[in-house]
This record gives sequence, C-alpha cells and structure tokens, in this order.
Amino acid sequence: MPDELPAVLLVDDRPENLLALEAVLAPLPCRLETATSGQEALRRLLHGEFALILLDVQMPELDGFETAEYIKRREKTRAVPIIFVTAISKERHHVFRGYETGAVDYVFKPYDPELLRAKVSVFLDLYESSRQVRRSEELLRATFDFAPIGMARLDGQGTIQQVNRALCEILGMREGVLLGRTLESLTHADDAGKDRDKRRELLKGRRDRYQTEARLVDAAGGDVEAELSFSVARDEDGGLRALLVQVQDVRERHAAELARADLIREQVARAEAETVARRQDAIRRITDAALAPLALEDLLRELLARITDVLGVDGAAVMLGEGEHGQVVVQAAGEAATYVEQHGSGIDSQLTARILRERRPVVVADTSQEPDLADHALGQAVRSLLGVPLLVDGRPLGALQVGTLFARSFTEDDVDLLQLAADRAALAIERVRFFERQHSIAEELQRSLLPESLPVVPGLSMAARYFAGGAGTRVGGDWYDTIALPGGRLALVIGDVAGRGVDAAAMMGQLRSALRAYALDGASPASALERLNRFLLSLAWDSMATSLVLVLEPATGRITYANAGHPPALVLGADGEARSLKESLSVPLGALDVPGYTEATATLEPGASLVLYTDGLVEQRDQLIDEGIHRLETALLEPTEDGSPDAACERIIRGALGEEGSNDDVTLVVVKAELSLGETLQLELVGEPAALTSFRQALRRWLSEVGAGDQEIHDITMATNEACQNAIEHAYGLSPEPFDVELSRDDGSVVIAVRDRGGWRESVSEDRGRGLPLMRALMDAVDVEQRPTGSTVVLRRALGAAQQNGAPKPPSSSRARKPRGSRS
Repeated sequence: MPDELPAVLLVDDRPENLLALEAVLAPLPCRLETATSGQEALRRLLHGEFALILLDVQMPELDGFETAEYIKRREKTRAVPIIFVTAISKERHHVFRGYETGAVDYVFKPYDPELLRAKVSVFLDLYESSRQVRRSEELLRATFDFAPIGMARLDGQGTIQQVNRALCEILGMREGVLLGRTLESLTHADDAGKDRDKRRELLKGRRDRYQTEARLVDAAGGDVEAELSFSVARDEDGGLRALLVQVQDVRERHAAELARADLIREQVARAEAETVARRQDAIRRITDAALAPLALEDLLRELLARITDVLGVDGAAVMLGEGEHGQVVVQAAGEAATYVEQHGSGIDSQLTARILRERRPVVVADTSQEPDLADHALGQAVRSLLGVPLLVDGRPLGALQVGTLFARSFTEDDVDLLQLAADRAALAIERVRFFERQHSIAEELQRSLLPESLPVVPGLSMAARYFAGGAGTRVGGDWYDTIALPGGRLALVIGDVAGRGVDAAAMMGQLRSALRAYALDGASPASALERLNRFLLSLAWDSMATSLVLVLEPATGRITYANAGHPPALVLGADGEARSLKESLSVPLGALDVPGYTEATATLEPGASLVLYTDGLVEQRDQLIDEGIHRLETALLEPTEDGSPDAACERIIRGALGEEGSNDDVTLVVVKAELSLGETLQLELVGEPAALTSFRQALRRWLSEVGAGDQEIHDITMATNEACQNAIEHAYGLSPEPFDVELSRDDGSVVIAVRDRGGWRESVSEDRGRGLPLMRALMDAVDVEQRPTGSTVVLRRALGAAQQNGAPKPPSSSRARKPRGSRS
C-alpha cells in the first residue's frame, strides 16, 4: 500500500531545487513530501512520521541549522536522520556546525544523483529494518498477553515477573496481585515442591523443558487442576534470562475423559452381549468381503470394517511386508478406515514377528503385563490384542491384528473367526497385489512428471533428457525446470531428492512446484533456495535434497546462480574450453536450519553452451565421481558438426554412460546461447526494474545485430523505454502488470510495437506528459492506437544504412495520433 511506504521530507526554499530532488528520488520506494521553509518543515513533523529529512542550509528566516536544532529538541523527531543539502562553502566550520546540530551526512551541490539515491536508500533500509523490529516486538507482546492458555515469566527463584490475561482469569486474580508472588505460594500444599528436582535440572541446563500436573489455588481458595509446562529463555552466553511457565486448566478435560471412559465401557458391554446373535451372519459377511472383486485398498478397508464390527473390537490392522524395509498398514476403528504406508515399525514389532515366526494365532490378554509386545500398529492405548498370520501356501504375507481399549478375554470362536478372515484375505491380497504391482511403476512416474516442453526464449535453444534408474522400475527424486521470466530472462532449475520410490517422487513434486512459485515471484537464486530450505524442513525434518538454481539473461549472457549441494554446472565456451560453475557451492537443502546460500555470476557468451546434470550421469558403482566428471567433459568437448543442444544431449549421454546405463536416475539439460537474437523478437514484460533493465539490454543487442549505430541505439532505446513507461503508468497505474513488446524489421527500418491490456488513465503527476513529444523527436513515426482491450504504440525509425541507400524517411508526425488520455 502507498501509505505503508516510508516518507522522506525535502526542505528547500527554492521550488526548482525541490523538483530536482523529487526527480532524483522518484525511483526509490518511498513517499516524498516537501516543505519550502523551516517553519513548514516543523509543522509537517508534528503530524507525520519520516524516515529521513533532506534539509537545505540557506533558507530565509529559519535556516537549516536552526531548523535542525529544533528537530533534535523534540522527543518524537530526535532520532530522524538529517542530511544537509547545500551549495555553501565547504569550509570546516560550516560542516562542523552541521554535524553538531545532529546531521548524519553532508551533500554539496551540485550533487551526483546516483550517490544521493544510494545514500537515501541506505537510510530507507535502516528505517524499514527498525520498523520490522518494532512490529515483531509488538507481536510478541500481543502473543503473550492474548494467548488462550495461562502464561507467566518467572525469575530463577520462581518469583512472578509477568503474567497474561488468561492466567489472571484462571486464578481469578488481578495482575497486580500476582506480580511479586512465587508460583509455590499459588500451589496446593500437597503439590508444592514435587517438581523441585526437575526445576533444578531445567535451570542448570540439563533438560530443555518439562511438564507436570499440580493443583493451583484460586482467589476463592478453590483447587484448579492444571497442567504446567516449564521452559527457560537464555541469552547468547547461555545465561538465564527468564523461567517461562504455561498453565492449562484441565478440569474440563478430566471430566470429559471420565465421561468418555464410561461411554466406552457401556459400548463394549453392549457389543459383547450382541456377539452371539451375530456370529453366523458375521462369517458370511467376512467371506463375501474377502471374495469381492475390489482393489487392495478397498478390499482391506471393507474387510477390517466388518471384522471390527463382528468381533466388537476397538481397532483392527493389517500389516503387509512391502520390499526389504517397508510395510503397508491398514487400520480401522469402528466403521472408519485409513490406508497408510509406513517404514521401520509394525512389521518389525515383537508381536508381528512372533505371529510370523510361530505361524499361529497369538493372544495378549493384557499388554501392560507383556511390554515386549506393546509396540504394534494399534497404539499404546490398546489393552488386549489378538493376532493371526496371513498365509498363502505356507508363506507368510503379514499379520492381521485386532485390539480393545479395555481388558478382554478373546474366545476360541473369536480366534477361529479371525483366522478364517485372515485365510480369505491372504488369497485375495495375493491376487490383487499382482495386478496392482503392474500399475505401481506407472503411478510413480505420473507423480514425478517433468516439463512436457521447454519454453521458447529469444536467443536461446534448449534440450533436456530424463532416464529413470533401475531399468525404469523405481522412480527417484530427480527433477528439472525451465521458467521463462519477465524481460526475456530464463530461470533454470535442477535438483535431486534423497531416496527413491513414491516418497522421493512426491517430495520432488512439492519442491519443484514451490521453487517455480518462488522464481515467478521474483526471488533471486539464493533467496529461492533459502525459502525452499525452510519449505523442505516444514515437510520433513529428516529429508534432504540438492538443487542448483540459475537465472540467465540472454541479452547479456549474464548468469546468476546459487548451489545447494548439487553437482556444479558446466559452461562450454565458444572457444571449446569447458569451465565448472562451483563458486557458490554450499550444503544441501535440509542440512541446516539457516544454510546461508550465496550467489555467484558467470557469462554465457554467444555460441557457448550451459550443461546441468544430476549425479546419476557421473556416478557409477566402483568408480570415483571424478572419473564420471572426466567422461562428461570429454563427451562435451568431442568435435561435432551438429552444435544443437539435442545433439549435445545425445553425445553426453552416450559418452558419460556408455552401454551400461545407470542404476540411478539421470537428468540432463543443455542450453545454448545463439549467435543472434533473430530478425523478430517478441517479449512479455512487467513493470519491474529488473525486467525493464533486462529488456533494455536485449533491445540494445538486437539493434546492434540489425545494424543500428550507437546514436540510433541510444535514441531508439530511449523512445522505447518511454513507450513502456507510458504503458505502465497509463494502462496499469504503475502496477506490475504484463504487456507485450515486439521488435521487427521492415524495409530498412526497425518497428517496435508496445501493447498493453489495460484501460487508459490520466497521469497523476504534474511533471509527466512529455512522453509522446520525446518519442516523436527520437523516432521517424509514432502511431498510437487505443482500444477498450488495451492500447498499442508503434515506433518506426529508418536506420542510417537504409537512408544512405535511398530508402524514404517517413515524416516525423504524419502517423502519430493522440488518443484521449495519452501523454502530450
């Protein structure tokens, strides 16, 4: 919002000086306010907040020095930085007086606009940083005061230093009554001091936090059952800053737990009473479910739902071995069922291992009496368990287990019924898994879909290759992306998620989508990786990935890149020399909370190629990675008549992998900088500085390629930039919306069309309105066409070489039409 921009106060008694300052500082993200005297400046400071003051020294009545002294006397404005802008003598006593009055800098006229903008920009950044710190402090205070649970800050002796509203409401006491009292004085006598040892360990740093339940005493002397969570805040040296306690009133929760326990007991009793009458019908229902032509997931859901209902249990689960280290666990509770894939537990639990080892039913009447069997898929709350093996021709597939929350003695009928269900289920599972196994590879590949096509970027040609490892049967986490950015720039991304299978592919898909969003949002390579690192840690704390992000400007060949532990890219120069881009190599994503990724730059000259790849291209069993990189470079440098990226991909794959292929996924992207941008250039731009800068560079290169001279390049670039600014201001009100620019040649002339898609509006600035005269002065013809769907500005200029050859030059104003609302 404009009101949120920091304000800069410009003070000068000469309007022309204020106008010059406004023009210099206009590109900065700030609001500019002016005052023509010291008195007016002091009045503005009474009602507004400013990040910086640019103050002229020589003013009538109240000069700059006196104005600065008044500013520094007021508490509200004392901290506002002042820069003196003056044309008076640079003698030391004048400068010393300025600094004595509180100035932070001195700028002498005539000043360098770039230097002045840079100085003001520094103070704007400092102001914004200070404002963010203040907002953070206010947010922290509000979070504490309005937290839904009670909170208090104590000193090392347990004396209350600060409390929030919730704790005052829980105890029915005002803040002033609680401050200065110890927490023990508010605790029931029977509970006071029972956490003394834990408190001592917490204060000594032997534990990070602890919880305890205790009864507090409210203002009326009543007991408040509460759960207390203690933690400490320490300074940078590890010293104690505060003891923090969170207080949660658990009286309602305890009452709800008792009510829930009574309800569960009632339901269990009713289920046991109805079991006998439902037994015969249950056998039929379970058999029907096992024989139904359903998918594996649907089959197991239906089977477990019926078993849960028939046996009157609180939960049921099927554990199926899946590969060397995994399992599929299907759990049911009542009529609801969930299908999840887990690793490293359940199938390896003592209970399941015993069922599979003995290949017979196992009954656990009370899990508390057999702690070795307590680790199972149904959870710690289950009291009694019954498990049977899933067997096909004597070969175990897994186990079927049921459990109850309260102690229960499973009968022989229960065991026989569950084993019957397991036998039927094992046959059905074996049949269904055979068919679903065939579908598994296709499903995994679908989750890791890579870009269907590469974007068309003027001045660049691209090709990419992807091969799944293990003969295509197991999908990994390789990915790449090519993203066309505003102004003709191109973002290149390549990465590799650790691991294989569906999990790695799913993680890859999330990272790829997130990184694409960050790039389109304008994030730099290092910033995009920092955000992606936080995103990865939010998804899984134990997952890692590598990624290389590059932004390429085709017009200049400039490459800006950042590397999170990925194999560095290679640049094959037009001279045939290969160079590795490894200056910004850093740790992989997920390795550190704050990795601190940095950026480096390189140049892709016309005719040069950029090669991105994953480790599957260079890593082979029983070989050093250096050998693989050497094979890659050798294949890249191999002489060839076809210099296209497609040919380079085939040459690299053939030379780096040979006939053996790779056990890992292989991803390869080759980008070549063409020698020319072409006769016609079409770009989509947005009104952002980076996009416009890149476009001007592309325009200058294109003009140079089509034979324009230095002065022609200067004039055409200035006129085109003015047309773009017109579209940004009049069509979109200075908002960064997209518009199109087309560059072409026509009979010795260059033709530039700027098309917007907005509605024309008048300029809000009094110093604007000179755009069309400037364009007409610089170009041979300017044609402006306004439609409801947008406006088009067409600029035409014959190049000097064409004019010398007798090409006619159009009249300077014959084609220009002034639309309503256009610049004049």
